[in-house]
Amino acid sequence: MEVLNLDEACQFLRIAKPTLYKYIRKGQIPAFKMGRIWRFHKESLELWVKDRVQKDTKALSDKE
Repeated sequence: MEVLNLDEACQFLRIAKPTLYKYIRKGQIPAFKMGRIWRFHKESLELWVKDRVQKDTKALSDKE
């Protein structure tokens, strides 16, 4: 099981730190703290991305 820190998660998702912090603050992304540092299971992030793609694709097809 691979665990990413904040910078690694930003690189993996290709988003900026403020965007990732926004997702964390709103509880929209799977994350956990070890001490004061945010951590992310890489597999959980991969599943989160797949789920977002499916939801966005479905939303687009529903509009048509």
